[in-house]
Amino acid sequence: MQGLSKTGSDLLEALVLEILSKLPVKSLTCFRCVCKPWSSSFQTPLFITKHLQNNLRNNNLNLLHKGFCGDSRDGVHSFSQLSTEKGQNFSVKQNFHLPFSGKGWSFLEVDGPCNGILCLADRDKAALWNPSTREFKILPQSSVQRPPLADSTRFRCLGFGYDSQTDDYKVVRFVVNYFEEDSDAGSRFEQNDQVELYSLRSDLWKEISYPGVNPDGSPLFNSYVNGVYYWWANGSSGHLILSFDMVSEKFSTLPFPETLDRFYSHLLDFNGLLGAIFYQGKVTEK
Repeated sequence: MQGLSKTGSDLLEALVLEILSKLPVKSLTCFRCVCKPWSSSFQTPLFITKHLQNNLRNNNLNLLHKGFCGDSRDGVHSFSQLSTEKGQNFSVKQNFHLPFSGKGWSFLEVDGPCNGILCLADRDKAALWNPSTREFKILPQSSVQRPPLADSTRFRCLGFGYDSQTDDYKVVRFVVNYFEEDSDAGSRFEQNDQVELYSLRSDLWKEISYPGVNPDGSPLFNSYVNGVYYWWANGSSGHLILSFDMVSEKFSTLPFPETLDRFYSHLLDFNGLLGAIFYQGKVTEK
């Protein structure tokens, strides 16, 4: 537009993006073809977060249901978007096709969301998926070196989050290497632990320092809060909370809350704060 200052142009662009962030995903998919700046803007964390907040404010929630059909070897994972509108009784609005379903993804775990993006993991495989735009990216295989004498390797306890300083999405996961030794008493196993970190910006995995404690299973709820991912963990002195800062790429630990029972509680994001949900276990005698 002639005669419009740079400041005025920036304000106009910000206003346009503010309006676009209030539109449904179907409209945004069409508008990506208007121009390259719009298409690029729709993929920025700032726009994704703003669009997600507007959808939450308007109760346009993406409630997903994960299903599995078949046996553990040849089964197929499926995701369905459920309606949250009043009177719809969570009926299926649409089904999502995962391009890697039925191709060895037998024990799929879902982590997130982070800015509307989910991380899917199954043993040594992982992918990033945006259910709203249907975009996905299968992450490359790790090039981190394993101990030369390791007999087997297992991937576990993944964490997914966003680095606001470098505008980067990161995936951290723990790796357990097993060693089998023969002895007079029979075979026994020893293990060696590693931690590796994936950066979407570099599209590479790298090894980072092992924190000295192991997460106690994968979180049931989303436990990524304001740039930090949290797990329950086991230390030499008992239960604790292990955290990983996506910006500094450093681990730290927090004391275990004395009022909680580890076996009946889960960590979660509670309105931007780290929270814990507790449920009372009960044994029924017959």
